[in-house]
Amino acid sequence: MSPRPTANLQSLLDAAGDALTGERLRLVQRAYLIAAYWHRGQLRRSGDPYVSHPVAVAVILAELGMDHELICAGLLHDVLEDTACPVEELVAEVGEAITDLVRGFAALDDPGRRPADWATSTDERVLTLKLADRLHNLRTIGFLPEAKQHQKSRETLDVVAPVARRLRLTQVEEELRRLSRAALSGRRGVPASFGVISAGAIMLPPVARGRWLEEWLGELHVLPGARARLRFALRVLAGMPRMAVTLRRRSAGR
Repeated sequence: MSPRPTANLQSLLDAAGDALTGERLRLVQRAYLIAAYWHRGQLRRSGDPYVSHPVAVAVILAELGMDHELICAGLLHDVLEDTACPVEELVAEVGEAITDLVRGFAALDDPGRRPADWATSTDERVLTLKLADRLHNLRTIGFLPEAKQHQKSRETLDVVAPVARRLRLTQVEEELRRLSRAALSGRRGVPASFGVISAGAIMLPPVARGRWLEEWLGELHVLPGARARLRFALRVLAGMPRMAVTLRRRSAGR
């Protein structure tokens, strides 16, 4: 397989820290190469290479402290549904356990195949994968048509966020609700601008992230117009690295 690990993979390794070593690290690297190969040439609505999405999902899972199998499933969660990757090849490359997680996600992601009680009957690891996928999709929801934004956001508030609460993933639940409310607010430019800020906020310490996201969302709502909101989001994003360093120093000094 020709694609080589890039900054995409490095962002995941940074998020996982020392949790990935030895064979676990090699398996994650292999899963990345498989995802990059099968998603080659595919783009997201934003124009970004499609592989940026599974990498972002895997980063969310790594930040949540999930194991290497779930991180690999995050990297591979769309290859069976959105590419021509044969399931037999996936089993040969990463094993049955990871492939089963990907299969479970594919069934959950298809309205025609998922059971009516999926939110309570599905394996918790597959649900966690679904939550990470929905979280990243909400962070980039501004690229979807408005009707689709509203449909996804209402489903998130009614069904998906309660799943996060049941799994005790409090920070995920809170961000899902913030992003959904932003998309449903009816104020032009809020979803896209808040998605930019939310994506950059992964640099911040998790303990401080929620409070700052809440404050920035409030500021976006009072700004006049989509252009002003985008300018604000870009200013916040530009200052994020310095802010992250400051917050981490304060946290270390306590």
